[in-house]
Amino acid sequence: MAIHTGRGIASIEYPTGMNQNGDPSQAWIKVKPDGRIDVFSGTSDIGNGSKTIQSQIVADTIGVPYDWVTYDNSNTDSSPVCTGTFASRATFVAGKAVLKAAQRVRERILEVAGQEMEISPEDLEIDDGEVMAKGAPTKKLNVADVAAAATWGHGELITGTGAQLNPYAAISNPATGEVDGVPHAAISYAACAAEVEVNDETGEIRVVNLTQAYDVGKAINPALVEGQIEGGAIMGLGLGVLEDSYPYYPSAEHRAGDFGSYYAPSSADLPELHNLIIENPSADGPYGAKGIGEMSNNAQPAAIATAVYDAVGVWVTELPITPERILKALDARNAGGGPRREGKHVIFDEELSINTVGTGKSWTAEF
Repeated sequence: MAIHTGRGIASIEYPTGMNQNGDPSQAWIKVKPDGRIDVFSGTSDIGNGSKTIQSQIVADTIGVPYDWVTYDNSNTDSSPVCTGTFASRATFVAGKAVLKAAQRVRERILEVAGQEMEISPEDLEIDDGEVMAKGAPTKKLNVADVAAAATWGHGELITGTGAQLNPYAAISNPATGEVDGVPHAAISYAACAAEVEVNDETGEIRVVNLTQAYDVGKAINPALVEGQIEGGAIMGLGLGVLEDSYPYYPSAEHRAGDFGSYYAPSSADLPELHNLIIENPSADGPYGAKGIGEMSNNAQPAAIATAVYDAVGVWVTELPITPERILKALDARNAGGGPRREGKHVIFDEELSINTVGTGKSWTAEF
């Protein structure tokens, strides 16, 4: 018996948003007479941090403290239109709608302040809730005073609306599915390097380390981005080596009857995590941001599979990579079967590869 160490790497690309069919989002922002900001958006926060991110976008764009912003998405009857929280779009698409609304609000604040201060709006800027003359920061007016003047002096409520509708890509060739434009407004990229330990007698596998690099365009909130990456890594760990529904031994009648029997990652399974956030801005995202949510659990299973091959020299072609499947692959190799490398090709036999179901033949995959 020996425990072997292996390392593997996998890289992915992931589209942001369902952009081929428009994927719209709307936002509405109002400034109350005390200068506080109300944001109305249709995006549901399902733990992805969209309320925090969109509130940050509003505060940064207008130029007020973050705690001046209240985010409301509580009523689906009256909230603005949003396609939904899916496709890693909450920051990229809905955040852009919020950004546009905030830009309009900022313009109106400067216009009203310009009238009050008798200064051209182009010569004013907003910072930390203060409207001030460029080059003369002592000449300033609080945003709250501007909002009050707009309401009580000008008879208006400062508001702004924004909508984001990504370009529509129509199908130009139904036979091939070719479209007449770029189907995705941004592509995110990621890579994961995995280090594993494999026991060649028991088939047990332990993931020791996951090192991950993610191009997120712009990390508007780095702590939330890293939380997404680490949460996704644990999901990827479960997909790669733990979570399974089949087979049920000795037959399907022995299926577990409760969720507690489902083998999901626990603290005892956690590897060391090392994360690298890469900022390669997208021209279409708010402040250059791309999506991060769903892609965060894609690369780990493939990286773990290549690390297992590096450790014991066998390809496990089904997920999760369980001890049973590792031992089966080792037995097949020792018997002269199993996947084998021939130059740039990895050749899989019928027994191990689910991709050969119904073909009755071996197939090849070229790297």
